[in-house]
Amino acid sequence: MRFEKVTHRILKELQRKGYNVLIAPSDCEDSENVTWKAITVPNVFEWLVALDCVGWTNIPFKEPHILPIDEALNNIDNDALFGSVFIEE
Repeated sequence: MRFEKVTHRILKELQRKGYNVLIAPSDCEDSENVTWKAITVPNVFEWLVALDCVGWTNIPFKEPHILPIDEALNNIDNDALFGSVFIEE
């Protein structure tokens, strides 16, 4: 187990292992130093819609931080990524 700074290289490594989403608790006080956990969901879009439907994303200041790995790789510059991710070996 280790923590790694979130970079395109790390996201690609996680993707190769089958992960497709990073999540972090909503109570993270330092938005630049978020600690992410990589998870796998069957369908990212359907999972996000389901979260919205159950109300998780409708409670102000309680929304979990969610970062789909594909979106991060395709739309966020490496220098703009932040936080660290917990990687299980």
